[in-house]
Amino acid sequence: MAENPPRSAATFGDLSRRISGWTTNLLVVGVILTIGLALGWQLTGWWRESAAPPLTPARDLAANLPAIENEREFWTSGGLLKIQRQAGNPDDVLGAMRAFCRQPAETLTPREIRSGEANFVSTLLDTTPLEEAGPLALYQPPGQAAMIVAIDRPARRIVAWSIATPADDGQWSLYHFRPK
Repeated sequence: MAENPPRSAATFGDLSRRISGWTTNLLVVGVILTIGLALGWQLTGWWRESAAPPLTPARDLAANLPAIENEREFWTSGGLLKIQRQAGNPDDVLGAMRAFCRQPAETLTPREIRSGEANFVSTLLDTTPLEEAGPLALYQPPGQAAMIVAIDRPARRIVAWSIATPADDGQWSLYHFRPK
């Protein structure tokens, strides 16, 4: 029988190559396991998700609400909110919005003007107003076809807003707001 030749003693270089090989293999296995666990976790999360409930159309929600009569006013913590129904084309609607914003406030009480309002007013004051009457100027913000803002130019503050949304049968809902 042939005898196996004696193995030579492992050198330090052979040992370091074996250790680096095992280390590299363990790192690769760890990365693969981490990716597999992450994908598995995500898949089980998707399977557990339930389907979103269907949205109820606005007309169904409105069917259970009482009708708000025309020219209804509400006092809020921020000021007067007036809801008005308007029939007609968009020009008629803009006319009604301008008419509300053109009305002077009963009293203009001093209030804190915060940075958001100050920035918005500054932006509008740099544009051409729709109309001017004394200290009051009416603006239509760029890109906002259904909004009118009234600004008291000397006080540099908003004194009225008016926003329109289309409703049924050629009607429009106008939301007028006059801050305190």
